[in-house]
Amino acid sequence: HSNNQIQRSRSVSPLKNGVERNALLNAITCQQLYDSMQAQSVLVMDCRPSSDYGESKLNYSLSFNVPAEIIREGMSAGKLQDKLDQESKKLWSARAIKDQVVLMDWNSSAAELKENSPIRILLDILQWWDPDVVYRSPIRILEGGYEFFVMGYPTRCINPMVVKPQLSSTFMESSVLIEDIEYPSVNDIQLKDDIIAKNQSNSSLIIHKTSSSGRPTVDRSSKSAAMKLYDGKRKTINEIAKEQEVLLEKAKENDEQLEQIAEQFNSVDHKKQLINGETEMMYQFMQLESEAEDYKNEIKRLKAEIHHYRRRDEEEKANLPIQLVKDVEQIEAKIEERERVDEQRKKERQQLAEKFAIANKNKCLTRNNNSKAHFEENDLEENKENLKLTIPTTKLNPPQFDRSIKPKHSSPVDTEERIRNFSPVPGKVGRGLTGLKNLGNTCYMNSIIQCLSNTPSLAEYCITDKYKNYVSRNNKTRGEIVDEVAAIIKMLWTGGYKYVASRDLKYIIGQYQKMFRGYEQQDSHEFLTILMDWLHSDLQTLTLDPLREPKTASDKAWLDFTKAKESLILHLFYGQIKSIVKCAECENESATYECFSNLSLELPENDSTCDLEECLDMYFSGERIHGWNCPKCEHKRDALHVTTKHAIKKLNIAKLPPVLVIHLKRFYADTDSPCPSYKKKLNYLRFPLQNLDMSPYITVSERKRSTPTLYRLYAVSNHYGFMESGHYTAFCKNDALNHWYKFDDHMVTPLDSSKVISSAAYILFYTRLSPLQAIN
Repeated sequence: HSNNQIQRSRSVSPLKNGVERNALLNAITCQQLYDSMQAQSVLVMDCRPSSDYGESKLNYSLSFNVPAEIIREGMSAGKLQDKLDQESKKLWSARAIKDQVVLMDWNSSAAELKENSPIRILLDILQWWDPDVVYRSPIRILEGGYEFFVMGYPTRCINPMVVKPQLSSTFMESSVLIEDIEYPSVNDIQLKDDIIAKNQSNSSLIIHKTSSSGRPTVDRSSKSAAMKLYDGKRKTINEIAKEQEVLLEKAKENDEQLEQIAEQFNSVDHKKQLINGETEMMYQFMQLESEAEDYKNEIKRLKAEIHHYRRRDEEEKANLPIQLVKDVEQIEAKIEERERVDEQRKKERQQLAEKFAIANKNKCLTRNNNSKAHFEENDLEENKENLKLTIPTTKLNPPQFDRSIKPKHSSPVDTEERIRNFSPVPGKVGRGLTGLKNLGNTCYMNSIIQCLSNTPSLAEYCITDKYKNYVSRNNKTRGEIVDEVAAIIKMLWTGGYKYVASRDLKYIIGQYQKMFRGYEQQDSHEFLTILMDWLHSDLQTLTLDPLREPKTASDKAWLDFTKAKESLILHLFYGQIKSIVKCAECENESATYECFSNLSLELPENDSTCDLEECLDMYFSGERIHGWNCPKCEHKRDALHVTTKHAIKKLNIAKLPPVLVIHLKRFYADTDSPCPSYKKKLNYLRFPLQNLDMSPYITVSERKRSTPTLYRLYAVSNHYGFMESGHYTAFCKNDALNHWYKFDDHMVTPLDSSKVISSAAYILFYTRLSPLQAIN
């Protein structure tokens, strides 16, 4: 059909309930809504921003908030439902059984719904993208919105004295929200499918520069040129030989350590479960096994390089010097011998891993069962005692208030120090080099705390007590989370203890999140994400300028997310993603914004070796999307038919955070398993320790601000083993000592920077470099 035909057919096309499109724009007056509310026959969807809804709303049990900030073009009703809170979801499902559904914002009129306003988009979602619901009557718009209703029926409103914001949060004119067009043409967007194909074609190693034909450029004009090529090869072969010798020696040492662990464990094989020493043995086994896999991958890489030389020499029909041929053959022979050894020991290691997993599972079950009462009674009482505030013995006089004087600034409330039980083990170590005791599968927590402790700005904030000036005591966690995190970071930086226990932190966290109470293994990424939210909430007291109008949609979205209050956590760790949808037919580009505290990147499916850059390219590449309606040319874009008439979704970073946290999605659901279970991707990921460049992934606006885009790695949270039985460690660079260290629960040891990159890497912590640092 032509555009005109489609427009005509849609304008008169009846909905599934037999009501024409223009009939759905019927208005309902405030009096009619009031009468329907009295009869409990109407469901009201209030699509004002959540902050406005929180200040004032209908005093009516069948009214709920569909926040303006979550309503986006192209969403289905199901997708919108997923973004609602639990209480709102219950009322959302009532739209199919209520006689009437009414939409309202601050002041909209059914006859003049503004294009791209949240209420108009919500109406379109319910009208066109809610296929499972047949509405009993036309969806209606409250004439004059909540502003009219609160004036006419204040008794049916909570906080009727509310004043409508001067700048309507519901809709902002495009002239106010200055947007940058990211891609002039849809052809400028690189698609994910193209990147996958490109990575596959580049899988073969390229060692020397090639000509435009793809073949190595060889100067055959003289014998000296040929000999120069051979000399270059000999040097490269010698380098490979040296690298191979080092790798094989390390792999051999690794084998010997694994054999020792196997002998020790098999000597106590009659035991049904692990005791403490054997648990550490299991953790060591997991790490050695992971290192063995890394050595295997590196040896495989060397083998591929040798094959590359072989293939190139055959193509060039070159006569290699005899010694060079012998060197190549010798390297190949050693690599093949190593591969045979790996294959022989593979089964033995798998059997040992299974024994460890079973014994560890039995230990966890026994501990959880036997210590449940102890945890609930003994430990609870102990922790309650530890968490008591020190109470002054002197009698306090009632406070006197002079209400004629209003202070200019409110000073922070000084809270008494809790008596905490760190169970410290004395020992002279460097500052920041204190370990954390494993309290029973708490390695996931220890790993993250050590990474945060080595975040310089955050550590200083805690050690100097600066954070106390900004603690909020009126939120859900009442500032208790940041108090405990700060207390443990202070202990880690005294330099006077080998290791300490974070019992109080674990206890407090367990009070606010049940999953962290027991002794089961948890996911360090999930813990980090929850902890970041808690810390931000505990410190969210820095008020932004309320008179500052947002100049762009990005600024407005950021203001909506922060609710005009920031924190050090927000300032350090949070960034903003811009999601662009571009129509391939009319080139119309629309955008939404979402804040993030970490990026979760997919890894290749086949456990292959890959680079972080490849994963970032995949994450920020374009994707064809299905079932999106272009608001400009009104064509339904179908990604299933790859023609010019489709839409593409693309992500970019609108705000780069000073600290960039990257999560590698190693775990995925095993769809072949009869019961719910997860598998782990064991990809060896190469990532830069210095100068990670994020400039290819930022928006035009961020580029205009000249935001520094280079980052250096300062911490890694590692995971060894599998989902059910695994172990976490941390590799952190001590900023004061300028050296890498391995944090394995209570054990802290120096780490060579060459060992930081491994297949165990799970969460990467990067800090932004200043322009001066980037030059160096």
